[in-house]
Amino acid sequence: MRAGGTSGATVWVYDERRRVRDDVASRLVALPFVGRVEVVGDPASLLSRLATRTPDVLIVGTQRAVDTGLTAATQALRANPGLPVLVLGAPDDAESVRAAVAFGARGYLRWDATPVEMGLGLSRVGLRPEGARIPQQVGAGAPAHAWSGAAPLAGSAPTTVRSTVRDAAPAVALSMREMQVLTGMSQGKSNAQIGRELYLSEDTIKTHARRLFRKLGAKDRAEAVAIGFRRGVMS
Repeated sequence: MRAGGTSGATVWVYDERRRVRDDVASRLVALPFVGRVEVVGDPASLLSRLATRTPDVLIVGTQRAVDTGLTAATQALRANPGLPVLVLGAPDDAESVRAAVAFGARGYLRWDATPVEMGLGLSRVGLRPEGARIPQQVGAGAPAHAWSGAAPLAGSAPTTVRSTVRDAAPAVALSMREMQVLTGMSQGKSNAQIGRELYLSEDTIKTHARRLFRKLGAKDRAEAVAIGFRRGVMS
């Protein structure tokens, strides 16, 4: 999908839901400094593209019910540590905000962000209105990234994510097996797949999962992974 011109920035939109990624892309192409928008619907395709080229900005959609968005973003950043990533999600999904910042995303925008708000978010990850990247200033007293988040979580004015995620959290002690299960969850694997890799039954994996949910105070896999990233249990 192309915007009015092709000399501007290239933005990729990742989300497994076609309706969502097409809707986000339609708002992005309205921005004058976005020259090309590409949509990706599965993690394998995303990583395959990133192996040969990278966008100026990657926008990743998240869902409360599943952890695939955060997992895909994490894998993308592991393969491309300097890749500017923005995460899109619900305005009141604080866990995803915290997890996004923890794994290295530059910011978080809510789903209903207007084209103007999206443009502000893109500009704050280093894109000029004319589509060129702003060199990041790194030096004494200067932050490694020009911006720590664009999260209009309340009202119309974007606010930084970093100020919302610095609350201290109690340490969590997971067993080796619980860590292995949590890591498998973060990679989008089913209980059966994790069990095969660890030579354990699916029922045993479920037992470990229940224990780590209880320790983390999580209701499900997605929340457990998000808390794991936020608290530094996973990296």
